[in-house]
Amino acid sequence: MSKAHHREPKKIIKKTGEEELFIPEKLCDSILVTGASEDLTEQVCSIVSESIESGMSSDNIFKVTRKYLSNLNPKISALYALDRGLSALGPSGFLFEQYIAALFKEMGYHVRNNVYIQGEGVEHEVDVVAEKGHVVYIIEAKYRNDYKAKTHIDTIMYADARLGDIRRRALKDGDRREYYMWVVTNTQFTDGAINYVAYRDVQLMGWDHPKYINLMKIVSDKKLYPVTILPSITHKALKGLANDNIVLIKSLRGYTADTLQEKYDVSRTLAVKLEKEIDELVGNED
Repeated sequence: MSKAHHREPKKIIKKTGEEELFIPEKLCDSILVTGASEDLTEQVCSIVSESIESGMSSDNIFKVTRKYLSNLNPKISALYALDRGLSALGPSGFLFEQYIAALFKEMGYHVRNNVYIQGEGVEHEVDVVAEKGHVVYIIEAKYRNDYKAKTHIDTIMYADARLGDIRRRALKDGDRREYYMWVVTNTQFTDGAINYVAYRDVQLMGWDHPKYINLMKIVSDKKLYPVTILPSITHKALKGLANDNIVLIKSLRGYTADTLQEKYDVSRTLAVKLEKEIDELVGNED
């Protein structure tokens, strides 16, 4: 695929306030990784690259890119915003725990949030418990405000120790169910964390790890978009949705502008926009 045209080098401002050289290839790759076609990637990347001026912030570049993607392919636009959308499920991480519970529920598990489980030595507060048949998954939902941060091996080793303590107590109590641990994060894992679980009954799920069952793939395949990626969503509306325990856009499927306006006290203009965005993302779902 041909890349965006190279012209005079441009410097952009990162979230940290630092300057860095704008590299069109990095922008193209960030679009392509969402599953966008090469034609769509080339089209949007070229348009955005031409419009960028030195001194522009990375956040503004993201917004401009998403705007063009939204006009051409709402699904790809949603996936492009997913990592930032997941990082907006905060700041406490409670909404992220709700989101992970919703993900496992959609995959056919019976789920419970904030469960206390007695181990051999101590009682453990577990973010999410997902059960199916004789299998019980203990899920650690590790939320990071910075979606570019990484989850390290110490977190995984701690989760592994908790699993062992819970398993030993279950065995003493005659509980013959199989217990396993998932560590799910909205970011990525270090190489050390990934290498460690190769020898343990701990499974990892991150933004793009592992290859066949990661957050980006699950969200894309099952349309499990978080409400935070709706382009027009406001903090006020998000608060109302959280009060109703709504974290998935698909939970809003069928909501009319009238319903949104009445339930969440938003303006008519915003309600109409949200109805359109919801329909574009999940309205044609079987």
